[in-house]
Amino acid sequence: MSSTRTKVDENYIEEIYEEINEHIEEVQKDFNKDSEAFDNWAKAICQPKYKLVKNLIYLLEKDEITFKEKHSIFSIFYKLLSINQHVSNQLKKYNTLPKILIDYIIQYKKEYGKNDLSAVNTLSYILDIDNYKDLINSDIIGILFESLTLVRDENDLQYLIKALIDINYIYKDLEDINKNLFLQVFDKSENSNLIGEITLRLLNQEQDIINILKILFCIKSLMSKEKKGTFYTKDLEAFIDIAIRFLESMENNELRCDILDILIKVTNYEEFGIKYKIEELKDLMEECSNNDSVSKEAQEKSILIIDNLKKIG
Repeated sequence: MSSTRTKVDENYIEEIYEEINEHIEEVQKDFNKDSEAFDNWAKAICQPKYKLVKNLIYLLEKDEITFKEKHSIFSIFYKLLSINQHVSNQLKKYNTLPKILIDYIIQYKKEYGKNDLSAVNTLSYILDIDNYKDLINSDIIGILFESLTLVRDENDLQYLIKALIDINYIYKDLEDINKNLFLQVFDKSENSNLIGEITLRLLNQEQDIINILKILFCIKSLMSKEKKGTFYTKDLEAFIDIAIRFLESMENNELRCDILDILIKVTNYEEFGIKYKIEELKDLMEECSNNDSVSKEAQEKSILIIDNLKKIG
């Protein structure tokens, strides 16, 4: 590819970045950020017909693009994603973006000794594990864990946790848990205490079965490491509340068994032994263990929980 750069290429990124920032500031003066007018404006500037995302991806793919320009482009993407999450669908269409983005995030950390949060947040917003799983390594997982204490926006933090939950799900079928890169990094991370509470908060909010299964697998994975400070008593009591609600209302057997697996640990005297809503749990487990419409596996797990409850009750 030719290394010739045009004046338009050199100026385009900075001009677009400045223009977007100016427009956001101007529009926010006139519109409440939560207003319909602001939402309509945010959607309008990202319409595919204007080719903003397409042109920025084109520049990212150029061999001669500079590190500074990549930083500006990912800052633009983050700005767009933070005001219009539909941009995520546009970005996910470009097969070249995953490698470019992850390589840049890792290289930025090596070059400057810190994380480019605009790029990290962009990754969190658009991460599609099917397109990224072959690129995931301990370096990028470590950067995501480090960023947990750096992001200031609650929405960004939730997307970051969701990205980590998705990454952990890559290793769902591993027979040897020690090969799970997510857990390897989690075990060494100083920020591991943040993930427990927020994961439970996401579980309480989530409606999609697949996403619930991912969150439950993450909780099971975190508990398998028995790392102090990941879950506190109030967190586990909150899980029991959520578990009771799910078990009373949902019919999915895989989901039921995952919840029961966690309850086995939560009610085990030698592990957590949480004394909370014991009688309500006993009644629910008795019902489950005697319900012919419930799988044999779920019935057996319910009986184990009943035994645990008797020991701690």
